[in-house]
Amino acid sequence: MSILERIWSALFTVAMLIAPLLLGDYQAYLLTLTVIWAILALSMAIVLGLAGQINLGQAAFVAIGAYTSSVLRLRYGLDFWLAAPIALVAVIVVAALMGLLTLRLRGPFFILVMLAFAEIVRLLIANWQDVTNGPLGLRDIAPPEPLLGLHFETKIAFYYLSLAVLLSCLIGLSRLKRSNIGRLLIAVREDDVLAEFVGIPIMRNKILGLCIGAFVAGLGGLLLGPFLTILAPSQFTLFASVDMIVMAVVGGIATLAGPLLGAAFLVYVPELLSFSSDYRPAMMGALLILMTLFAPRGLAGLALDLRTALTRREQHDE
Repeated sequence: MSILERIWSALFTVAMLIAPLLLGDYQAYLLTLTVIWAILALSMAIVLGLAGQINLGQAAFVAIGAYTSSVLRLRYGLDFWLAAPIALVAVIVVAALMGLLTLRLRGPFFILVMLAFAEIVRLLIANWQDVTNGPLGLRDIAPPEPLLGLHFETKIAFYYLSLAVLLSCLIGLSRLKRSNIGRLLIAVREDDVLAEFVGIPIMRNKILGLCIGAFVAGLGGLLLGPFLTILAPSQFTLFASVDMIVMAVVGGIATLAGPLLGAAFLVYVPELLSFSSDYRPAMMGALLILMTLFAPRGLAGLALDLRTALTRREQHDE
């Protein structure tokens, strides 16, 4: 990471730390929602950028993390900090099993099987009424219990918890990309035939990439229940996975800042267009089309292009 990138990262962190202190309750709510969606978009960016797979079943991993944690808390009285690792282990185990079953498939076959998997998880949640309360969902999900003297009952405190999770994921992904594991994942994504020819274990790395993305999705799921205070099967449909894909692509898959920018785009732009509820979907669609045409590398890529153009102009003027 260059010095300039470190400076921008530090400024971003300071801005995110200060922002909720300067905003009202509703804006703090939107900011927390953006951070949680950024975690989910980051999980999809891992699957797309490292594993090279379009996963329409990503919402299922979010649901497993959210429901497992919340059921353990509401029905069995476990502390959030005890329920969380159990839920994450469940997410990773399911992801590994699904990887073994599906990652030999290619193209549309993998997409269709993962789509079916997500629908099976949603229907299981909707029909297992004794555990999940069926379509009515789980209600009155409390904030996480205090940890090391820190309390999370207030909106601002929960925002900082969510931000800590996001920053941890970004740091972890940054190190992963520079590690040998990250290089192997990228090699498999670029050309799995060539990678297998040179001795890279294809299936193991594909499953690993899927599990890493599922783990991050599970982290977002852990926060979703306490934030919304309610979980229902309708929150984990195909459209949730599509939203994650859109956020990752709009923000920029190849950059760490991309998922956050994409999440901010899909949270705040509809708010800005709320003056015209009848035309808001059409206006959002038009904006997404324009983004695809004029910023194919996403908002982060557009920002990098603008910075490069300004730098060249300054050098030309000199």
